[in-house]
Amino acid sequence: MTTTELAEICIRHSRDPHLISDTRGRVLFANPAFHQTLQIPPDTRLTLDQLGPLNLDAYLREAAIAAGDDEADARNTLHALHFSLMAELEGETLPLEVISQPLRLNDDSRALRLITLQPQRRRTTAVETVHEDGRDGLDDSHFHSHDAHCRPTLQFARRVAGSDVRVMLLGESGTGKTRLARAIHQTSRRAHAPFVEINCAAIPEELLESELFGHARGAFSGAVSDRIGRFEAADGGTLFLDEIGEMSQRLQAKLLRAVQDGAFERVGENTTRQVDVRILAASNQDLRSRVEAGEFRTDLFYRLAVATVEIPPLRERPHDLAANLQDYEVHHGIRIAAHLKEKLREYPWPGNFRELENVFECLTLHARDGQVDDFPLPEPMRVDAHTADTIQAPHTHDHHRDSAGGAGPNGSRSHGAPDTQASEHPEARRLREALVAHAGNRSQTARSLGMDRSTLWRKLHRYQLV
Repeated sequence: MTTTELAEICIRHSRDPHLISDTRGRVLFANPAFHQTLQIPPDTRLTLDQLGPLNLDAYLREAAIAAGDDEADARNTLHALHFSLMAELEGETLPLEVISQPLRLNDDSRALRLITLQPQRRRTTAVETVHEDGRDGLDDSHFHSHDAHCRPTLQFARRVAGSDVRVMLLGESGTGKTRLARAIHQTSRRAHAPFVEINCAAIPEELLESELFGHARGAFSGAVSDRIGRFEAADGGTLFLDEIGEMSQRLQAKLLRAVQDGAFERVGENTTRQVDVRILAASNQDLRSRVEAGEFRTDLFYRLAVATVEIPPLRERPHDLAANLQDYEVHHGIRIAAHLKEKLREYPWPGNFRELENVFECLTLHARDGQVDDFPLPEPMRVDAHTADTIQAPHTHDHHRDSAGGAGPNGSRSHGAPDTQASEHPEARRLREALVAHAGNRSQTARSLGMDRSTLWRKLHRYQLV
């Protein structure tokens, strides 16, 4: 290991922004704290006169001349420089204390400088990306992206967070919708009040109404006492409805009134109750298409989507991916080999930040002597970009199956059953088999699957089984 590499390791983990430059004004190394403070993507090629929004070269020259150097020798000064400046960063003025000193290394003949930028106060805007992991440091960092096309989306989310409007968060699974919803609540005027979340896809429809609105004693079998629902639990705070697209139209109608007026009745009770709740909703489906198809109520959609935030997938955010890779190296002290980094950048990340976090855990297991040289990435699953549970089976017949596995007892293919492709979704297969078992009777099929007819009808349409 050279002394230059040793110097990089020493400043890599510092919380203060540091960089190493040469006499030509090129930045040879900048630590993660530097990139975060100035909001510069990690893989950006830098020079002292172009440090993002900052021209540090001009300040260094002025300080060198003030220290007694000629203008021609200002860049090659041997003086240690110490001065302050005001940096304009995305509409915010940040005071910085600059310390620049010569750096002489035993096995490097170049005249290098170590420059430290010490912020005189903490930044009030974001410096990190949206995370899908388990960290609970909920602050403005969740509203920043290193990618220019994603930054306006998250800045808009930051602006609506301070208001009381209802927000619809759209994006693929794993893009950080839940984390962003929590951050919106944490930076709102309701931050001191409860943040209550419910996954509409994880609770059977028969129980979802009780979970949302509560129930009275004796309302149904097993209701041995009164119970408040999520709306009452979130009174004064925020209610987050995750996977709202999975809700049946019957419940959508009941939810509409509660969203619009804050009024509802518990199951098995006639007393109208009133709450003050801010609603945040999220979906990984294309809700606009579902509205057009009549599968999601138009009035409810527009009530929920007063403000809409569409989070881009990780594959469209290369700078955020690079920043997360660098953060991983810093926090775990593990270096990712250059060829493996390139492999990770080219991977499509169908699971987005959630999949990235899983890969990070596996990378740690593959590390040897503080470095990961290779890692077997899985083959991306064929999942629709908008709905994580859409069948990808083609609509064409497989002639090999017609002559083999798809043949009936007499060698002829049964045209009454759908074409069962290997890529058929498990839920679609379950629905199809239940329909066959009940001779196409949808009422009996719905009862056997523990769902009502409207839910069955919606799922049959989604999987193109009607």
